[in-house]
Amino acid sequence: MLRTTTFTVAMMALAGVLAANVEHEESTPVLKAIQASVNAGPPIHVRLPEGGVAGWAEIGGSSAAAGDRSHILDAISDYSRRHGPFSTPGTRGVFEPFSIFPVGGREWEDLIMFDYVDLSSDDGTLEHWNCGGRYTYDGSYANSAWLKSFDQQLIGVPVIAVLDGTVTEFRDSEPDQNEVPGDGLTNYIGIHHGGDRYCWYESLKQGSVTVEVGDEVLAGQQIAQVASSGGASWPGLRFSTWEPTGNVDEWIHVEPYAGDCNPGSSGWQNQIDIPVGAECRDFGITTSNLSDFYADEIYSWRPPLEGSITLNHDRLWMWTYATDIGIFSTYQLRFYDPAGNLNYDTGTQWLNFSSTSYRQFITWFAWDIPGLHTIPGTWTVDVIVNGDPYINFPLEVLQPGTILPNRPPKPIATSISPPDATPDDFLTCRVYTLDVDDPDWDLLSFEYTWTVGGRVVRQVTSAGLADHLPRLEGCDGAVVTCQVVPSDGSLNGPTSFDVVRLSGFSSGDLNCDGSIGIEDLLVILNEWGACDICSGDLDQNAVVDITDLLAVIAEWEG
Repeated sequence: MLRTTTFTVAMMALAGVLAANVEHEESTPVLKAIQASVNAGPPIHVRLPEGGVAGWAEIGGSSAAAGDRSHILDAISDYSRRHGPFSTPGTRGVFEPFSIFPVGGREWEDLIMFDYVDLSSDDGTLEHWNCGGRYTYDGSYANSAWLKSFDQQLIGVPVIAVLDGTVTEFRDSEPDQNEVPGDGLTNYIGIHHGGDRYCWYESLKQGSVTVEVGDEVLAGQQIAQVASSGGASWPGLRFSTWEPTGNVDEWIHVEPYAGDCNPGSSGWQNQIDIPVGAECRDFGITTSNLSDFYADEIYSWRPPLEGSITLNHDRLWMWTYATDIGIFSTYQLRFYDPAGNLNYDTGTQWLNFSSTSYRQFITWFAWDIPGLHTIPGTWTVDVIVNGDPYINFPLEVLQPGTILPNRPPKPIATSISPPDATPDDFLTCRVYTLDVDDPDWDLLSFEYTWTVGGRVVRQVTSAGLADHLPRLEGCDGAVVTCQVVPSDGSLNGPTSFDVVRLSGFSSGDLNCDGSIGIEDLLVILNEWGACDICSGDLDQNAVVDITDLLAVIAEWEG
């Protein structure tokens, strides 16, 4: 069930996003205000007088430091010697599928999957599970998910235990904002997840580890935050899975993703495939010279962005972070004035005039469009890549000297999964945003508040588009709410929340604090009357009434 504090046209669009996610939770359609048509003419080979691409950069990969793999193997072998075999005969290689990639985000949305396991690491060639070597590097033993920039890292993005397990080792004292590849030590956590399953979580934020060696962790529990430590050059998580060969000193890394080049059952409950085709991952406008901003060739920070320009601006700069820019890719921009008339059309231009494709691509443009110096108001810009809609956005053009006040983020939608959760499930709260989630191009944070019967059980601020809650054992019939508030750092956007009821019937401990008392009676009184999903509705007949009140009183331990 989806509830928000506002119901707008934007929320109607977001409802469509959620509907499209019913069959496959992470297959989010692109929302466009205007469907761009295709210019059938050939690309122009020279830069237009009005501007064009001013610079671009491929976002390169970074491998694990040389000592990371050997350290992992030594640590696992030492743990196995001290605690005995991980599995019993006949169980080796039988794994419980992972339900999430262990980060507070959405795979291939705000988490960009950069490297997968190299399945041909022994012979020097490259091959990942989907075949080909484009999404791996020689000797890769892990799956790596990147944030979009260091700006997300500064807000914070949780690392989550993917399954129940025991912490065997950790380090979190190393620097965590490496902008170039190196051979420094990484921050990490090693967890034995039972049986043959041993997982290693690397590239963590300094000082963010929340567990100790020997701690028992629950699936969905936050254990650290994402960063760029060790050999990394970009913030993200390097996650690897290991299993024994039968010899206590021999361990191999395994690839949970399944595909043509790694046949068999997937190690994920809902495996997310690699998307094909250019996708806009981030975008913004500014009047700052972006060629100057990127002069040091460090591309892992968002540039300074602005919510408007004035008629007397020098240049309009645009910046975008894209994935899967193929060979000989093209772009086209169409500028519509405030009256809706097409004022300027770039025609089809080269974006990548080469036979090399790029999986991660930073591009910036500089424009000097005559109409933007003479016509104030709200313009609309269509960006088209390879003939397909890329992003559509409003462009505010102001009179000289006018300052546009900061505006709040756009509405979001939230969804808790699984929708038919039991007390044995850990929960995931996903956030869905519009293509332009903030009218001023500000980076958003999200405050997640989880409650059970009105009692707050987790509250965290994150840059990620998902958060997780460990299972609530013994909380049969409990009503769980995930409330999310987007913020640009100054203003909050509309609150969104979703509610689920765990299977079973409550014993009367409505807030799941381990006892039945006055707090539970207050829940009944506060929710009295007809309701849809309410904690106080013990008999689940859509009404909180005297029957529910008497049931709690009968079980009162006060």
